[in-house]
Amino acid sequence: MKETFSAALRAEIEAIVMRYEALVSSRVEAAEREGARGTEAAERELATLRASLDGMAQELAALRSERDTLARELAALRSERDGIAAQFEASRGRVESLEAEVRAGAAVASALEEQFSAEKRFVVACADVSGTMMESALCAALGRDLSASPALYAALKAKGLEGVLVGAFKERGRAIAHAPLLERERAPLAALASAAGCELVTPTAGTRFSASSMEKAATTSDPAEEGNVVECMLPGLRRAGTEGMLVFPRVRVATG
Repeated sequence: MKETFSAALRAEIEAIVMRYEALVSSRVEAAEREGARGTEAAERELATLRASLDGMAQELAALRSERDTLARELAALRSERDGIAAQFEASRGRVESLEAEVRAGAAVASALEEQFSAEKRFVVACADVSGTMMESALCAALGRDLSASPALYAALKAKGLEGVLVGAFKERGRAIAHAPLLERERAPLAALASAAGCELVTPTAGTRFSASSMEKAATTSDPAEEGNVVECMLPGLRRAGTEGMLVFPRVRVATG
């Protein structure tokens, strides 16, 4: 009886042990399965992280390349800026030099303008006698035509306006008896004389003729007192502010 009880007890103990072992084995297997699943998830997450890191590395490489490109462009722009700055400084120096030349040229032009102002006024007045015997007389006295130019001003300066005008009055006076002054010859005479620093001397009708201050160019039997001036055919010339005659006026005198 005792042996039967012992056998039954051992059998029950063995059954309990077997159930426990089965339970432990089941739990170990579950844990292993759960661990395997966790490992796979971790590996997937690790792979994702590695892919993300690779992407970030590529982006970083691209950013570094872009940074290097921008650095080269910046260096090129700085070099260009320095070149432009150097050109600007050179241009500014050139501009300052040119401005100095312009100022010097303007000063020279102003001096020449002042130096030849009388000659220019003389030439302007000469334009009014274009095509007349007075123009021909002026050209003969100067020895060249009267076309306005620096060369003409220089020639007038060298010859002297007074000398040119005196020569022209004398030349024109030779033909005054048979070729009286045209109105457009007479009109600019005052301007010519003024430019030359001279004054016109024009005896009025009725003035007594004097061989010491006038030249008889023609006579007339008009009813006037004999020996009186009837007409001033060509004015005389004298230096402005003086009494000294350069050219006597040519007059027509009454014979009574």
